[in-house]
Amino acid sequence: MIEGGTMSRTGAIIAIIASIPLLILGGIFLIAAASNPSRLLTSMFFLLPGAALLIWGATRLRRLAEISPEALETGIVDLARRLDGEVTVAQVQSEFRISQDLALSMLERMHGQGNTLRERRGDHDVYLFKSVMPAKAIKRCPYCGSEYAVRSAMRECPNCGGALEIVKE
Repeated sequence: MIEGGTMSRTGAIIAIIASIPLLILGGIFLIAAASNPSRLLTSMFFLLPGAALLIWGATRLRRLAEISPEALETGIVDLARRLDGEVTVAQVQSEFRISQDLALSMLERMHGQGNTLRERRGDHDVYLFKSVMPAKAIKRCPYCGSEYAVRSAMRECPNCGGALEIVKE
């Protein structure tokens, strides 16, 4: 699991900055190796650690951006959209490769903001995103309250004769 904060971000930035002089020196020695092949080993001595630091730092910064609270919030809403508006902590955890604590804290944060409803099902909580759940439309009689499927051919209520209205739940 990769998680971190300011220290991890600072370490990645320092690694990228440290890679720059190593790559420059490696490039200089690589150019010099054209006239003196013995400098090829020296250029590799600078290029390999420089490239490793650059790759590690860039990968780390990218991962930190992926698990930032804003990116996770957007990603969780997209996940909920794919899963018909219902998400569990385990689904968030596996989708974003984050710890259970971070997944739970993000879902609780979104619940606290009013973006989700929490529903207990068996031994785990399901977070419902009403904004992305498919809307369910029904035909309802405004007089007696009877409900019918939208696909039915009825236009009048068979109970009271009132005109049926299509409403979203």
